[in-house]
Amino acid sequence: MKYWNKLQRSLPLYLLSLIIVNCGQAALANIRTIYAQDGQGRQSKAVELKVWEGYGVTINFIPTGETIKQVWIGDPSRMSFTSNGNLCPKNSSQDCNGGATVLFLRQIQPIKFPHLTSSRDGGTQITILTSGAEGQKQYQFKLIPASGQPAYTSLVIKPESERPAPLLLANTREVRASGKPTGQPKIVTVQPESDVPKIAVTESGSKRANPTGIVQRNDANAIVAGLVIANRNDQIKVGSTTWKKVQDTVRLLRQGKSHQEAISKSGISVQIFNQLIEWGRIP
Repeated sequence: MKYWNKLQRSLPLYLLSLIIVNCGQAALANIRTIYAQDGQGRQSKAVELKVWEGYGVTINFIPTGETIKQVWIGDPSRMSFTSNGNLCPKNSSQDCNGGATVLFLRQIQPIKFPHLTSSRDGGTQITILTSGAEGQKQYQFKLIPASGQPAYTSLVIKPESERPAPLLLANTREVRASGKPTGQPKIVTVQPESDVPKIAVTESGSKRANPTGIVQRNDANAIVAGLVIANRNDQIKVGSTTWKKVQDTVRLLRQGKSHQEAISKSGISVQIFNQLIEWGRIP
């Protein structure tokens, strides 16, 4: 305590504020990332966003350059939100541009509103209207109340221009529904990102490196091989939400992220993650 009091007296206020903010960010640095089209209802299933008791979650539109105009929550009896700027009034003109770029959602004690129904499971939907260089956009997320230690405390929305390019998969032979190779081992050529050596993965589970003799990111390549099998069996469609999450997962693993970080930040389910690795390593 004496040391803290001395630190307060010796440091300028702005430096002290940075220390406090950075300490808080270090404690709650779990961030989930999606891309703009993922939250715009372009897929058949809305993005699920968990809101943990006592923690809440932020929705950050800063990377997209959009401002938030209006927000609606289907069932406001268990969830509330605040923003870092003004929102447009309900009956505002089309020229109104809100000044908010971040929303903060949190659970509240249930409130009984007259003439308003509530969901049975506590979940609801949030609709967000934004305005940006590409005009107005509508985002929708399914809010799910959660308890315990949060897997993430912030959802960052990135522009589509930053979405990683699809992995290039060359596949010339058929794969049986069991996921096992037919005939001679088939080579699945993986075109990694520019800073990663090219690696060929065989369905027998063996890997060979490029001439440098370096084999890296085995888990990422196992997932790619498993994705080939899942795609050939029509279990994961090219361009689907799951397909995009797998792409993000592979990218994160190649950046050196742990399994837990890759799963949390990409939004892929643990079951799919483990299944793809298992398929990609079938002997």
